[in-house]
Amino acid sequence: MSNERLLTIKELKQLINKNDTGLLFCFGTSLISRIIQAKTKLNNKEVVPSHVAIIYQGKFLYESTSQPQEYKNKTIPAGVRRYLLTDFYNIEKNKGTKYYFFPCDIHESELEYYVHYPYGKDLILDFLLTNGSDGVSDGLICSQYVNKCSGLMEMKCPSPAVLYRFITSNMKEM
Repeated sequence: MSNERLLTIKELKQLINKNDTGLLFCFGTSLISRIIQAKTKLNNKEVVPSHVAIIYQGKFLYESTSQPQEYKNKTIPAGVRRYLLTDFYNIEKNKGTKYYFFPCDIHESELEYYVHYPYGKDLILDFLLTNGSDGVSDGLICSQYVNKCSGLMEMKCPSPAVLYRFITSNMKEM
């Protein structure tokens, strides 16, 4: 997939309707995002996401992340979390992140079950220091959580790039 199909936060906001549910792939520009992308792309030309989240019913964003987020008078905790999509739009509006939305079914019971789980810091270290992870941890990284909720792949701990490749390669076959 090329860059021209990726959306800005403004375009994403215009695209998402009140009943939309699916995966949100994030192509970040921060140092950690670039490291994750470099470690998970297959070649120098491939463009891969550094993060993946879930948009649920056009109202909520579910994700797993390592850092809490301060927004207005709220603290959105680290780990697996749920917050308003409108807050996500406002937090992200001045960042250079690009997005790709993939509509799909989500297992609601899994979505809520893992909220408040810690972030899988040991898993992200596996990805950064080696070439993958066995998925064994007390916490969840973003792509592991998303995969549990979507059931798209049988892998225990795919990276955001692996999930993205799986979706985009299967879309070509449709």
